[in-house]
Amino acid sequence: MRALFVLAACALAASLGSASHAAGDATADAARLKGRLEPDAAAHVLAIVDEARSAGLPTAPLVARALEGASQQARSAVIVAEVRALAASLGGARDALGTGSRETELVAGASAIQAGVPVDSLSRLRASRPGESLTISLVVLCDLVARGVPQGTATGAILSAVRAGGTDRDLLRMREHVHAQIQHGQAPAGAAQKGLRELLERRPGAREQASGTARRTP
Repeated sequence: MRALFVLAACALAASLGSASHAAGDATADAARLKGRLEPDAAAHVLAIVDEARSAGLPTAPLVARALEGASQQARSAVIVAEVRALAASLGGARDALGTGSRETELVAGASAIQAGVPVDSLSRLRASRPGESLTISLVVLCDLVARGVPQGTATGAILSAVRAGGTDRDLLRMREHVHAQIQHGQAPAGAAQKGLRELLERRPGAREQASGTARRTP
């Protein structure tokens, strides 16, 4: 269930247009959850959602995960555990990215953590792009991992690209190139490394600026 949620959560992060959407509506959330989950599971999930809302964390991903579990006919205990784990990851993402981070960044950051990206890598990514949105960087990172690129390779590629001054447009272009290479039969790790090389070649002096590598997580 969690593996399937990586892409969905990143898509949610990219599409959330406002804090109110990300925060969710308590009454609407309760109605949806009570209508889809067993009473005991709904009560536990609502408690987690309410706690997250009180802490200022996004709640839309928590509700989405619970509803996804219901759609997959997962056991109630599994649904509650998954929602609780995601709430913890959202908190971890905020700790790593900073309390002033956008909610879309927190959603994508939590997805990255659940995909196996170390929290320290999120902190390094923030340090590499202070004051700028990391949503696209994190969405691309999650997407690469979800498509089979080893976590360390994907993280190293994104860190190197950002440190080299890669823009969101550059990262999205790199993602498309990696996807194309994978579809043509190249191993995901090799595709990511090639995508990074192409990005660096398009930016004069980028190789000297990038201090990370695509082969390891700094």
